[in-house]
Amino acid sequence: MTPLAPILLALSLGQTAPYVRSRVDAGDTRTQCLYWTSSRIVWNQSTYGNPDTQGDTEFDAIRASFQSWQDIFAECGNLTLEEGPRVDEREVGYRRQGDNTNLVLFRTRDCNTVVPAEDACWDDDDCANAYDCWDDDDNTIAITLTTYDERSGIIYDSDISFNAARFSFTTANGPTCFPPVTTNCVATDVQNTATHEVGHLIGLDHTRASGSTMFPNAPPGEVSKRIVDTGSRDFVCEAYPKGQVSQACLHPVTSLELGPKAGCSAAGPGGALSLLGVWALWLMRRARRQEEGP
Repeated sequence: MTPLAPILLALSLGQTAPYVRSRVDAGDTRTQCLYWTSSRIVWNQSTYGNPDTQGDTEFDAIRASFQSWQDIFAECGNLTLEEGPRVDEREVGYRRQGDNTNLVLFRTRDCNTVVPAEDACWDDDDCANAYDCWDDDDNTIAITLTTYDERSGIIYDSDISFNAARFSFTTANGPTCFPPVTTNCVATDVQNTATHEVGHLIGLDHTRASGSTMFPNAPPGEVSKRIVDTGSRDFVCEAYPKGQVSQACLHPVTSLELGPKAGCSAAGPGGALSLLGVWALWLMRRARRQEEGP
């Protein structure tokens, strides 16, 4: 049995590493990393977009976020992040039967205001899909839900949801602003948030390394995460080396046991974004929520 102190020390030291790979068991380096083995990941935006964002700029901001990572993959990686057509789909999560979509969407309604307290979806943890609403913590600005093989760490599907029920997303440059003022200024920046979430989608966890795209805190008005930092770039080059297979952290093991990993959140005026991790077991799947909050 491994002593607890060395494990805690290892996890503490890892928090300031240039990058931290997501694990089947969050933070446990004895478990497999999460990673894609396919050479192409097609992602799709929901046609609904975010009605409160000026024009269609949210679509462009999300596209720019994926492009920031794709530029790195083109230089030194083995994956292609390809945008597919916009889809009317509003459900996130992995389907064992039928096609799966790596979906990006905005939830504009709070489940607490539209779902009856007695509805079984609360126990099933499926109110978001059942009512097309936000059912996570109010302080969470976005969640990346990733389905993976819990023994090999291989990713099969990943979806990003934005909490537009609670936060005002903006796409402009300018000074920091707070609702109801959201014109020509930055409240919760779409591209800043999405670039961080795409990091989760490709297998990155949070790090306390200063200036990292995957840093777990961000003040309102932040746009610095729009640019992928050098540490996260190194992750792409090392975990997905060009001309080679994607790299596991441990010896690869195949399994039929699947698990989903989840996402991130933000803070209100004067607060900061902090990302927390919560794990839950769903039948043969596993879910991890990485949240940004105050």
